[in-house]
Amino acid sequence: MPDLSTLQRDFATALQTRQTLPDGYLPAAHQTRFAIYLNNVHHGLAQSLAAAYPVVRRLVGEEFFFAAAGLYVTENLPRSRSLTLYGADFPRFLYRFPPARSLPYLADIARLERAALEALHAPDDPVASQADLFALGDALSETPLALHPATRLVVSRHPVLAIHDANQAADTATRAIEATPQAVLVFRQDDGLCRQAVAPADAILLRRLKAGWSLSRIAGDCPAVHAGGGLVSRFQRLSLLPVFARPPLDIHPLETRP
Repeated sequence: MPDLSTLQRDFATALQTRQTLPDGYLPAAHQTRFAIYLNNVHHGLAQSLAAAYPVVRRLVGEEFFFAAAGLYVTENLPRSRSLTLYGADFPRFLYRFPPARSLPYLADIARLERAALEALHAPDDPVASQADLFALGDALSETPLALHPATRLVVSRHPVLAIHDANQAADTATRAIEATPQAVLVFRQDDGLCRQAVAPADAILLRRLKAGWSLSRIAGDCPAVHAGGGLVSRFQRLSLLPVFARPPLDIHPLETRP
């Protein structure tokens, strides 16, 4: 028998390539069982992708989806014991997958589905209400505001939310979809998941906040956020949604500081 390191390497190679182990690892009578095990592993991983990306599956059909999933699994074995969040790079895989080039929006649909999955399983940190945020007073403009862990933003050149909503299993209606870019905010609310289209300026504001910019810096360095009503009204509207993390308790209004 080989040493443990060699055994682990060869076992991982067999899993990835769906080939039998080298001679001497298993009795000949057990090679068939190992082949069945390999098939079950790959089938289970492909089914995990199907559960995570149902709209992608619906758009391309069973044969295409499971062919793509099979190739992805071969290149991306899981690194976690749990398969709940398996398939993080599947959108990127689809972007590079030549047979998917006829559907240029497919990878972004996968990004939207991935965002929803991550939002569902994000930590249950306290959410900031609008009152929590405005209680900061003058400090609000200078305080970096963190997005809640369950908040995700997907910006696409394609109408991804419209395509997503038109391809739900229970939706049999035919819809006309305008080929325009869409930015989609994904968040949890009332124990459910919300996907909401937002304006391009909203997306810019949220991206800058996620990057750690203060509202004051955004106001001075991002003219685009002032379009369509201004930064103040834009932030007031977004602050009504449960998309921000509650600010730390040690942040106080500027006027109360010594």
